[in-house]
Amino acid sequence: MKERKVRWVMIGTDENRAVLHVEVIFWSGKRKYPPSLVSGKYSPHFVTKGTTEYLGVCFLDGTECFFDEPALGNVQPLYPDTMDYSSLVEHAQFLIYEGAAAVGEGLVLGRTIPHPIKQKRK
Repeated sequence: MKERKVRWVMIGTDENRAVLHVEVIFWSGKRKYPPSLVSGKYSPHFVTKGTTEYLGVCFLDGTECFFDEPALGNVQPLYPDTMDYSSLVEHAQFLIYEGAAAVGEGLVLGRTIPHPIKQKRK
């Protein structure tokens, strides 16, 4: 069995606020229309395969979605100060939930840790 490297991430850190680059597939028959990933308003939950924890996320942007076809997107954690997003490491597989219904699946392609911005004094 291949060991998976796990990096410990502390809640509230910049690492836990990482923007995730993901590939997602939304299944036909689970929604009336595919979601818009470009609006910045689509906020499902990701559940890393092998776990049961719902992780709230928001799509910042992405490509146009069609059912049963891969789409790309950038996702931001919604609760980095109270939830641990460390299970969403590169190559992690996850299910996409809207409430109790699984509507799709995805793969983490990479993570970008936000660069801290220093406020200028006036």
